Amino acid sequence: MSSFRVRSLIAAASLAVPLAVVGTSGSGVSADGYHDDDAIVVANRGSGDVSVIDADTLDVTTFDLPGDAEPMYVSHDGRRDRVLVGDRASSTIVALDDETFEVVGTVAVGDGVFHQWLDPNRRQLWVVGDTSQTVSVVDAGRLEVSSTIDIPADLVARGGKPHDVFVKGRFAFVSMLGLDDGSGVVLRYSTRTFEETGRIATGADPHLYVRGGTLYVASQGASTVTSYRTATLDERDRTEVPNAHGIWVTRRREVLVTNIAGGGEDAVWDLDRRLRVGDVVDTAVPTPHNLVELDGHVYVTHSGATADQVSVIHHDRRGFGDSTTVTVGTNPFGLAPIDR
Repeated sequence: MSSFRVRSLIAAASLAVPLAVVGTSGSGVSADGYHDDDAIVVANRGSGDVSVIDADTLDVTTFDLPGDAEPMYVSHDGRRDRVLVGDRASSTIVALDDETFEVVGTVAVGDGVFHQWLDPNRRQLWVVGDTSQTVSVVDAGRLEVSSTIDIPADLVARGGKPHDVFVKGRFAFVSMLGLDDGSGVVLRYSTRTFEETGRIATGADPHLYVRGGTLYVASQGASTVTSYRTATLDERDRTEVPNAHGIWVTRRREVLVTNIAGGGEDAVWDLDRRLRVGDVVDTAVPTPHNLVELDGHVYVTHSGATADQVSVIHHDRRGFGDSTTVTVGTNPFGLAPIDR
């Protein structure tokens, strides 16, 4: 890796970054200081709550969810000032006010809630149910299920389960894992008719991101990142990234990918739009899982039964810079930016 500009993470103790964790019940007590600020919301699968990281101060406030919750992934609906949380335990989407984090609505979806994605126009929230073998399409305004899509029977017969999902414009993409031959599949659906309109054979455990007219697929099993044209599904570019898992594409078309199984070494990769490697950075904590970018920083959840850390890494056109970690709830999984 000597040809890459690789910087090690600086341990949190060596940085003068304030950190405060405040537990709340989610009953309307709000976190001072982040109402008008950008923030990151983290779904803590193990502790059944969500943490809000103030993007300016890195102060953390945590809110419980109702019942014995298992939050998986989150989406921010800036059109309605809501945070939408997928709760696997209750098979529901829980809508929270994005300032008070009070519950403002719920909607039942398919069993086995996993990944979800809210379309850029905030009309449709697509939610994967890996137990029910369905994808629920939720009307984000009414908080009602407008359609339930059954996963194709031929893929179910091969042991496949739906996993990741991404929605953009007229297309939605759903990844499949667990197929009997160890491969993966990405399905393309119409966001108007909800019919399947194409599929791609991929490496195992594919995760998805769409930017512009390009679909990016990170395959953990194949240790590759591949780009495709969304309209034709033709392959464009491909590169190797070990244990490629979480993926996020910035507005500048930088493709950020986590190496989930590398123990924190070469943990996050920065690729350009042609998937050429620009920079790689280690993390002080293992199991970098999901990531987002906001205001010049990359936020990375580190998952695991006892894990409770999110890495915050400076990022600009030159690559990665100084980093720290913040403490959130247990087993942080999905995360989403609140960009005000």
